[in-house]
Amino acid sequence: MKADRRHSASQPPPVALRRGRHRSNHKFPRINSETMRSEIALAENPTSSCNLESFPISSAFPTRAARPAVAPYHHDVMDRSWSPLKPLLAGLVLTLLQLVMAVWLLAPEGPASYRYSTLIQHDSYWFMNIVDCGYHTIVPPIDHKAMEVSNVAFFPAYPAIAALFHYGLNIDTGTALLIVAQLAAWGFWSYFFLLCKRWNISAPLQVCGALLILTHPAAFFLIAAYSESLFLMALLGFIYWSSAEGRASKVWAALHGVMMSATRIGGLVTTPPRSA
Repeated sequence: MKADRRHSASQPPPVALRRGRHRSNHKFPRINSETMRSEIALAENPTSSCNLESFPISSAFPTRAARPAVAPYHHDVMDRSWSPLKPLLAGLVLTLLQLVMAVWLLAPEGPASYRYSTLIQHDSYWFMNIVDCGYHTIVPPIDHKAMEVSNVAFFPAYPAIAALFHYGLNIDTGTALLIVAQLAAWGFWSYFFLLCKRWNISAPLQVCGALLILTHPAAFFLIAAYSESLFLMALLGFIYWSSAEGRASKVWAALHGVMMSATRIGGLVTTPPRSA
């Protein structure tokens, strides 16, 4: 019996017993079958940085086509901010172009100041007389032109504004008349492009219309010391503000109408009917 016991003790334990001891010494976490299935599925179908259908977030660097949202908005804001200035800049360019054509191409030879002073012609001297001496006449009026006797045939808006420049800036009367006329020419061209913009006139048609006006011989009076530019600016301004909405627009329309009627005899103020 003792020999059998020694023999059994010297034999190694069964495999099951060794497995039991191994399990008792090392504890492993339980693995969920669903977790294993999902991991196996991910291993079989690996995600790619270019596979947008299975994995929408890409690890690749974004290209310019992938981020177009910022630039269009920025350009849209810039276009809106520059939109009111475009007619003003276009009007300024055309006014300066008229001055260059008249002073450097059409005026007689001489210094620049002399060339510029040649824009004072004929009726300009009557306006100069009104600014310097005021209105005066006799009763009964004379039947011929004599500015020293009577100068009441000219409307007061143009010489009155020129007098503000003459006495306010301490410049000579002729220069004041030219500055007022050329500022009014700038206003005329600006209102021209503002109306084109409101009426949705295409850019080629705007250019054609501006060139037709610019090349007309009578366009010379827009920058000369005459009241035509002030009258035309007031006319287009009256049309522009009369067709605009709001109470302030009606006030601006009335001011332009008063200026128009105070510049020439044709400036009769007419208020457009309100829409129901």
